[in-house]
Amino acid sequence: MTYTGRTLGIGLMEGRPFAFYLLCSRSFPDRRAVIRGNVAYIINQGESNNPYVSYPAVRVGEYAVVTNGLHTDFIFQALEWEKPRKALVHVLDAMDYERDEHGTPRIAGVMERGSGRGWLGFAGRDSFWVRGLGLREGKAFVTATYNVDGFIEISAGNFHSAKELATEILKLPLEHKILAIGVVEKERGWEIEVAP
Repeated sequence: MTYTGRTLGIGLMEGRPFAFYLLCSRSFPDRRAVIRGNVAYIINQGESNNPYVSYPAVRVGEYAVVTNGLHTDFIFQALEWEKPRKALVHVLDAMDYERDEHGTPRIAGVMERGSGRGWLGFAGRDSFWVRGLGLREGKAFVTATYNVDGFIEISAGNFHSAKELATEILKLPLEHKILAIGVVEKERGWEIEVAP
């Protein structure tokens, strides 16, 4: 199995956009996800002064934004006046990688309601990129903080709800999985669920 750390993906299922966030962690395994309104937060339950282990991972409105840090909120705000590509470029460039002992990259995904197009971004110590992607039915484009070169395309499995999506993502053969968050477009907005 491979360790990818924080991992996220965007895709299309039954003609509707979806996104997911998979938290894999060796250093801080005692975490949970809490959904409050249109935001899903990762919350550290252990003792730590690390500013990067608790954060909003998902925020939804006209767009669904999925990331591994505080840049979730800044990207979501930037989307009020910028197109997704520019919002990702500006925020990821300004915040850059996390200044922890690992130099953890910042990753981000953006999905637009009613659209078959999505965007991924990555800000690492030695790499920076943002890509707009045409999505394919039943597939997901995935990036991660570690051991994924750019992004890859995987089968999204079979799901009809955000809970089923999160459950499917937890089946991926990756090390130190803790939880997954699924985000699926519905008739009126987005559905967000957590597994387990």
